[in-house]
Amino acid sequence: MIIDILNSEIDPAGRNIRRAMDRLIEEQGKEAFPLFDGNEVTFHTTDERIVNADRSCLNPDADVIIVVSRHSSVNPVPVLTVHPPGNFGEGQLGGNDYELGMTSPAWMKAVLCNHAKFVPEGYRVSYEITHHGPTDFPAPTFFVEVGSTEKEWNDEKAYTAAAKSVLYAKPSADTIPIIGFGGTHYAVRQSVIGQETKGALGHMMHTRDVGSVKPEMVLQMAEKSGGAVAAHVDRKALSKPEIAHLTGILDALGIPEITEGDLIKLNSMSYEAWKKYSAAADKIEKGLKIFPHGEIADGEPAVISLPEDFFSAAFGKDSAPFLSFLDETGGVFHITGQGGKLMPAVLADAKNRRSVSGGLIALSVQQITRTQDCVVDEDIITINRRQFDARLARTLGIPSGPLFGRLSRGETVTLPDGRTITPDEVMMVTQTSIRIPGLEN
Repeated sequence: MIIDILNSEIDPAGRNIRRAMDRLIEEQGKEAFPLFDGNEVTFHTTDERIVNADRSCLNPDADVIIVVSRHSSVNPVPVLTVHPPGNFGEGQLGGNDYELGMTSPAWMKAVLCNHAKFVPEGYRVSYEITHHGPTDFPAPTFFVEVGSTEKEWNDEKAYTAAAKSVLYAKPSADTIPIIGFGGTHYAVRQSVIGQETKGALGHMMHTRDVGSVKPEMVLQMAEKSGGAVAAHVDRKALSKPEIAHLTGILDALGIPEITEGDLIKLNSMSYEAWKKYSAAADKIEKGLKIFPHGEIADGEPAVISLPEDFFSAAFGKDSAPFLSFLDETGGVFHITGQGGKLMPAVLADAKNRRSVSGGLIALSVQQITRTQDCVVDEDIITINRRQFDARLARTLGIPSGPLFGRLSRGETVTLPDGRTITPDEVMMVTQTSIRIPGLEN
């Protein structure tokens, strides 16, 4: 891969970052930095502003273009940033109107995470939303910046940190390229996602642009973000009409929405595995949520279902043993429905279905026999439930009130007329028989 590093001689931050890179390479050698591992790295400097630069200042064979530059803001804060180039509207600061540049989510994520490692005290680390030109560079491009005033542009700690962020960049092979919608210029939620999950943001859109965005622009965002596979929507930053407008476009384009919670779950598996298991849950019922336990392999998913009354008898009052079993087993998902209700089903790798099913049935029987009167015969478990029968108590002349409570707790009582009533006399016994395929094994 050929990586071209570009800066402008009239940009103090870009000039300083470039000089810091030259110094670090001279002091430590290229072999000290992952950027040079298997890559050819070239350096170019232009005499004009980067936003107005044309292709003549680039390595024409570059696969990735990294622009080191200054960041300016009307509300200046000390910051190290990463962002893709592009214009969601008219190109007021370079680039073509309504055009986005190609960018590389994986490389941007690698630099963002390095910013977090090397950031000097007093500085923040952030993605920025897509903004300004150039938009027509021939290879994926992104900006690495120091901001936001002359003081920070000339702060040796800051520009050296930015130089290290580039030199130590090594994209991970399992990142998930996504696009982002909602939030402010400093893309707060997207920055957290980039640092804490496999999610790698490409193009990102400010809240102000979401309500009027056209399908063509959303498609351009995805295509020029390395073929983004999903979209993250910061719903807390958007109004209901804006969300409805955007999700309608995403649905029509076939771009799935992915939440921050989903991306956190994806830390334990590949995106392909996530898609397979999500599809398996959808076949049970639309809208179910899945939660992984342990590392998830890229196998074929299998649904392990238990009869709902059997599951309820075992774990209806205490789900902790069920969830602990899944933690110990690993490679499985529990499922929740509306309101977070735990579903009587588990998703597992098909090759482990028998062992997971057997362990789950054994645990369920153990829980039921420990807390309830029951009989197991072949593949049928019969549960005997004893409960206080208020109607029967009244026929025996027992007045409602405290005596009912004592009898329901299993205490013997004496009535005002001297009669003694035992709990067994006012208990109703019901039987529930449940067939569990595989129970006899």
